[in-house]
Amino acid sequence: MTDLTRRWLVAGVGLGAGLGTGLSSALAGAADSLRDAPAGRDRLWLMRPDGSELRSRFRTGAGHDRTQILLLSWFMRDIRDAGRAVWMQPSLFDLLAGVQASMSAVHGSPLPVMVTSGYRTPEHNAALENAARNSMHLYGYAADIQVRGYPPRAVALAASFFSGGGIGLYDSFTHLDVWQRRTWSGRPAAG
Repeated sequence: MTDLTRRWLVAGVGLGAGLGTGLSSALAGAADSLRDAPAGRDRLWLMRPDGSELRSRFRTGAGHDRTQILLLSWFMRDIRDAGRAVWMQPSLFDLLAGVQASMSAVHGSPLPVMVTSGYRTPEHNAALENAARNSMHLYGYAADIQVRGYPPRAVALAASFFSGGGIGLYDSFTHLDVWQRRTWSGRPAAG
């Protein structure tokens, strides 16, 4: 975290003191967790339902690290269809990292992002009852995620601060994509 950003957060803690010690303590804790958390806007901690996980620092001062994007893309492969994979859109990882960093800061400790669906093959997508025919999962632009201990609505709220794409709210997961800005609940919008 830059000093400027930290000063802004600390100044916010000072302003929050008039609203009660609970708020100022929470803001101070969030500022400290942003500084100390291993999850940040340049890295991800991803898990899959099968227990596999990947921790990756995918950004450097020069931009996206292509080797790390390759590893992340492989992690996001279609595990239900022979492990086929595509190059995932790097901005999707930026979005996931933003969600993870903000939720970890609020939580007070690092939280992994559980990926329930990343890339989907056309065959797998067609076999799903409510999947959009032109789903962004087909192109490496989307992920369905969960964050342990938080409902999908909380994940969607965190994503709304970072997303210029789609946010779909479902009973057990949140759909995020980096295509067009749109939101929905339940059955997905076209795309």
